[in-house]
Amino acid sequence: MRNLKNQSAMTHAVKRHTSKPVVLACVLASFTLLSACASSVKSLDKAVPQPDQPLKTEVPAGAKPLRLAEVGSEKWWEINQIPELNAVIEKALAHNTDVRLAEQRLNEAGALLGLAKTDKWPAIFGQFSNTRNRPTQAGNVPVFGNQNVYETTNLTIAASWEIDLWGRIRDLESAAAAQFMQQGYNLKGVRLTVSAMTATLYTRQRVLDLVVRLTEDTLKSREDALKLEKQRYDAGLSNELALRQVESEYLSVKALLPDYREQLAQNTTALSVIVGGNTPPIPKLSTSGLYINPIMIVPDEAPSELLLRRPDLMAAEQQLLAGDANLSAARKAFFPSLSLTAAGGRESAMFDNLFTGPAKVWNFSASITQPIFQAGRLNDLQDAAVARRNQAVLSYEAAIRNAFREVYDGIALQREARERLQTREAQVATLKQVVALAEKRVAAGVSSQLELLDAQRNLLNAELAWATAWGNQQRALLAMVTALGGGFDSRVPETRPAQ
Repeated sequence: MRNLKNQSAMTHAVKRHTSKPVVLACVLASFTLLSACASSVKSLDKAVPQPDQPLKTEVPAGAKPLRLAEVGSEKWWEINQIPELNAVIEKALAHNTDVRLAEQRLNEAGALLGLAKTDKWPAIFGQFSNTRNRPTQAGNVPVFGNQNVYETTNLTIAASWEIDLWGRIRDLESAAAAQFMQQGYNLKGVRLTVSAMTATLYTRQRVLDLVVRLTEDTLKSREDALKLEKQRYDAGLSNELALRQVESEYLSVKALLPDYREQLAQNTTALSVIVGGNTPPIPKLSTSGLYINPIMIVPDEAPSELLLRRPDLMAAEQQLLAGDANLSAARKAFFPSLSLTAAGGRESAMFDNLFTGPAKVWNFSASITQPIFQAGRLNDLQDAAVARRNQAVLSYEAAIRNAFREVYDGIALQREARERLQTREAQVATLKQVVALAEKRVAAGVSSQLELLDAQRNLLNAELAWATAWGNQQRALLAMVTALGGGFDSRVPETRPAQ
């Protein structure tokens, strides 16, 4: 009998000592097998497109070149040195709904990053329970001693912890961190877009207001000319054809006013919406203020500077990093997972004995879980992660190409807008001389009123085109600033610090 007992003990000892190598061998075998599983979706390589031509600009005479390094603050609009514009943009950034919405998305991403960080730590929780149970006396299990009500009190502290053997939880945290950074750069992009749109509407407001005033002044002069021509016609000094021609000129100018006033009203509404309330006072623009902007934004020659400045490119890169991390986590979901659970506390049939007597209870367990069959679920999750990562690659490449296109367009816009404004300014100066000469000829009686009206009409059209060209020059400057990513601190503001 003693030999049998010794043999049984030896067998148990052998099984106990050989169980760990067997488990490790199974884990390693499954790791080797599962690591060979490849996604059915081909993963794309990350490529950074290069510009087709160098980012160089010839600065026109009289223009002040302003390099990227000189626009180092987010408040890029201050380069214009227009206090009223600064006030409008500051109000827009403080009250605009799109900016506030982007801030809340950043808050959400910060909270999700905090959640991802907590997964690498054990979860500890406490539980208190008190149960009362009355079994039936008519059942198969007899109730002894007329005791038909049972009470159990339990006070437990438990903990659970998934050991991050392969780094899956760490990858998920990295993905959440990249998504937080992405939302931070998205906030920068929204602020840049809102500030540029506000500056555009501000400029358009001033131009349209000038256009309306120029048209109203011209209409007043046309009205005076029509009255004078009617007096001449009534006195028999003119014919009906000349009267109708002057009247036609008056009506043609009058017909322009409703359109210009409508555009001004719509722009006023759009500006008030983007600033989130009443628009701060905007100074009037006059023809003497239609100057050629001495500032010309030019890009640096290195494309890498562009990639490090534009918030949309920075956000696209963070999206790609998040895709890489999520793909790595999806691949590691094939591997075994190790979980530890433990609990300890007191349990008693009577509450008075919960902290006295032999009421101590505890348990500890470790489990290894290996996916075996899930009907292709893990493969599909991996394929979806590869596809999302590929989408991030393509979005990043498309964003870079679009950035280069906008830079090239911005260079051309600045150059052509400047030349167009110079031409319009010279045209207005010439037509003012034509009108002055026509007035002298009419006063001397060597020319008709129609010649003067024709010269005045040409001057009005030229002044309107001049005002429009001035607005286009300002918008060209804004387009270049936007194409180059504005001026901002590349650090992401943590609106809500990650826990």
